[in-house]
Amino acid sequence: MAELSKYQLGEHVELLRSEIHFAGYNPREISDDAASTLKRGIKKHGLLGGLVVNKTTGNTLVSGHQRLTQLDKLEKYNPDTHENDYKVAVELIEVDETAEKEIVVLLNNPNAQGVWDYDKLRELIPQIDYKNAGLTDADLSMIGVDYEFQTAAEVGISEDLTRMMQPLNDQRQAELAAAKEARAAEKDSQDWQDKVNHMKDVKEQVRERAIEEAGTMDAYIMLSFDNLENRKKFFDTFGLPDNSKFIKGEMILNLLEPEEE
Repeated sequence: MAELSKYQLGEHVELLRSEIHFAGYNPREISDDAASTLKRGIKKHGLLGGLVVNKTTGNTLVSGHQRLTQLDKLEKYNPDTHENDYKVAVELIEVDETAEKEIVVLLNNPNAQGVWDYDKLRELIPQIDYKNAGLTDADLSMIGVDYEFQTAAEVGISEDLTRMMQPLNDQRQAELAAAKEARAAEKDSQDWQDKVNHMKDVKEQVRERAIEEAGTMDAYIMLSFDNLENRKKFFDTFGLPDNSKFIKGEMILNLLEPEEE
């Protein structure tokens, strides 16, 4: 019979939640949006993956701070009064304080974790509810999944672009009305021909302007942020008004590489 790997040093036990203490030095943070996503995932799929607790330092939580925080909310646990205390399965280890801190960093360190294979991830998306997997609309856009939806920011940009194009659309409608009126009016042939030629010139001008506008649109890019906190951080970094909808790229370039005097 095969033996347990010698590298599995922990003991699987059940502890009361009130017996477990967070590591106050834990350097890992989580945004409100990410915390909500994690809570939704635990509620749907359960608490997956073991919590690691160090017995040596008084049952300090080594791995699972964010998961246990969201589990507390689901269980309505009060950390101050221990009301609604509950049991939780953990992997209990016994290491010194230095090793404990090294493990906290290691288990949260991106350098010790894998990266997405976007081709495989893209194939999985149609088979799942991507929101239940913790992915965002921005994630889908980044990996190249074409879904018929727009984020609030994208809708805002789309509306702004529509307003920018409104004068051209109004002009086009006016030209169509003028052409209809001209065809209905009884004019002599030369006058009619002059108007027809004029309308051809106008249509050509409109076409050229539309081509020019389309070329200008290619100079636009769109930035997307996972949450408002990151969006505000971007504006603060470059000293920009946080209600900006359009920002000249050259402005950012000048801030990054100021012109020499």
